[in-house]
Amino acid sequence: MVEYPLLSEVYDEMIRCYRCGFCRAACPIFESLGVESWNARGRILLLLALLDNSIEVSDSFIDRVYSCSLCKECEILCPPGVDVSGIVEAARQELVRMGLAPPEEQKEMRRNILQAGNVLGKRTEPLDSLLGPVVRSIPDSSPNLLYSGCVTLYSYSQIGRVTLGILKDAGYDYTVMKDGERCCGGFLKMIGYRDDFDLYSQKQLDLLQERGTDQIITICPMCYSTFKHDYPRRGIEVKHTVNLYTELLDEGKIRFNKALNAKIVFHDSCHLGRYSGMFEEPRKLIENIPGAKLVELSNSRESSKCCGGTIRVPYARIRSKMSERIIEDASKVGADYLVTACPSCFHNLYSTSILMDCDVKIVTLEELAGYASGQIEKIPLYK
Repeated sequence: MVEYPLLSEVYDEMIRCYRCGFCRAACPIFESLGVESWNARGRILLLLALLDNSIEVSDSFIDRVYSCSLCKECEILCPPGVDVSGIVEAARQELVRMGLAPPEEQKEMRRNILQAGNVLGKRTEPLDSLLGPVVRSIPDSSPNLLYSGCVTLYSYSQIGRVTLGILKDAGYDYTVMKDGERCCGGFLKMIGYRDDFDLYSQKQLDLLQERGTDQIITICPMCYSTFKHDYPRRGIEVKHTVNLYTELLDEGKIRFNKALNAKIVFHDSCHLGRYSGMFEEPRKLIENIPGAKLVELSNSRESSKCCGGTIRVPYARIRSKMSERIIEDASKVGADYLVTACPSCFHNLYSTSILMDCDVKIVTLEELAGYASGQIEKIPLYK
């Protein structure tokens, strides 16, 4: 009989699921594929069968476990409040312990983080080569550290440049990792490499404390959630740029003077929304832009749909269906702009082919704030 000690630790949580099926209405994977084993209830039943030695680990079993985007939407509807994401993470840790997972493409992403320092496997570069010469004018030290994240730095650096410009004009005291920034490592935990993550996060914290960092400000919501909820507590505060922009707006250090006469919808990313409960702050920023009319998607706030970014590799087809539904919803409510405060959500929404058939423009909250405050002349930056 095969034993699964890590999975056994969440057995009590699994049997709290009383199979009502409410999760079917929430799971974006099930919405895309329509098969029971691709939703929360189905996954839990499979894991219980594995614990009972009624089934064995197979490629299709691994797909069920690793296709979950950990978006937590099912947990919002679950009557007993089962910690589905915690169960799935435990299952992934078990499969990693046994050497059976994750999929090869995710193993490569792990190597990228541990060897190159970012999830994309790019060579770590000084930030002035990525974000421009303005980096050289930023102080070398400050208790406040701006953390851009892998996607911003290596895929959409203009978003980072806009952020630097906003903070410079606001007179905000901060610094950056000028010699090069390393990934927060959150993806390691997400795909089951908990031991790697624990070691990695300790080293990151050592580095941050050596720099005299009291507060981290992140552009990426996953970085925010990882630093705030998953890193060991060592007295370092964590803030998202949405928090910071809201504070600077209240203090009059940021002014939105440039009108944008448009209908805008805000997409609540999983890690900023359901993971961190930050729903009102981004909407406040949008509502302060002259001419902007904020409307809601059919599924917003706690019920916001996941873009599928966490399973983009290797489940790109499912990811695309998930992102397309968000864009279709934005189009139905007549939005001119679909705004997100997450660089990864931006990438997934921006990459879908459905954009060719509608008039919705995908922009980040940094772009919106940069335009309204006069940092940039036009949006979107990416077309």
